[in-house]
Amino acid sequence: MPLIQVLNASPSSTEKKRRLTAAYAEVMEIRPDTIRVTLQELPRENWSVAGVTLAESGQDESV
Repeated sequence: MPLIQVLNASPSSTEKKRRLTAAYAEVMEIRPDTIRVTLQELPRENWSVAGVTLAESGQDESV
């Protein structure tokens, strides 16, 4: 049973969370009901690169 752990810098819709499992199942050629996912969504102020938070950088969350 695969376990996927995801850290995400911005909130995702419920639909996108479902698609993550479906996409993994398709790529790995396994049943979606065998996959477990833990997703932690961090505020953009709590994620930084070179001392600059994603909120400060203005970086689009789709990047």
